[in-house]
Amino acid sequence: MRRIRRDATKVWHNPELHTAYGRGQPNSAGLPRPTQTGEDRRAAKQHRAALEALFSPRKEPEAEDSKGGRVKSGRDAASKAPGRIVLAPPPQSDPKAVERQRLLSKLLCASGRPNISKAANEFLRAGHAFPAEQDVYLQLLEHSDEQRIQEAIDELAGILVGELPKRRAVLESRLRRIEEFAEEPATREAAERLRRQVSGRPEAPAADGAPRRGAGGDISEASGEAE
Repeated sequence: MRRIRRDATKVWHNPELHTAYGRGQPNSAGLPRPTQTGEDRRAAKQHRAALEALFSPRKEPEAEDSKGGRVKSGRDAASKAPGRIVLAPPPQSDPKAVERQRLLSKLLCASGRPNISKAANEFLRAGHAFPAEQDVYLQLLEHSDEQRIQEAIDELAGILVGELPKRRAVLESRLRRIEEFAEEPATREAAERLRRQVSGRPEAPAADGAPRRGAGGDISEASGEAE
């Protein structure tokens, strides 16, 4: 027959745990709390860092350019890049202004009385007005219509009040030829006045007092021009 022990069950206590529990504060059950060691704290920090890395937004890696520098990712570059000013496209050129410039260039590049007269008449038929420029009215001195010549002389007289002649030799040569071969006395007188204004000295009249004309009564182009 087995004998049953009636005495109380003995419990063995670990002195190290008892000491550790004795140092901590009692918990809600009245038992002392265990203290954390250095390894426990390091493990807790690693666990917290892993959680933060898991839930934090991911950053794109920076690439290196050809010079060894760092190139920012697309998101960083878009967020930190300054605002770009977008200019409106330039308006298209006015077709009428383009046509006017073409006809004016044609007049300035023309040579000889027929070509100059044709280019000037085409410019006027297009509804344009001659600009107040010496080169334009210097060309018009070669027009076949004396009315256009008188208008050019009057315009040049006003322009040369505040400007020096650009092509003085050519201007004086054409004015002298108008004095000699123009049909209208008013045209000859206007050319003489402008030539004196340009030269700054009076000019003696011709010995016979009459203009020299070519065959057929047209203005002769015998006298040369010094460009």
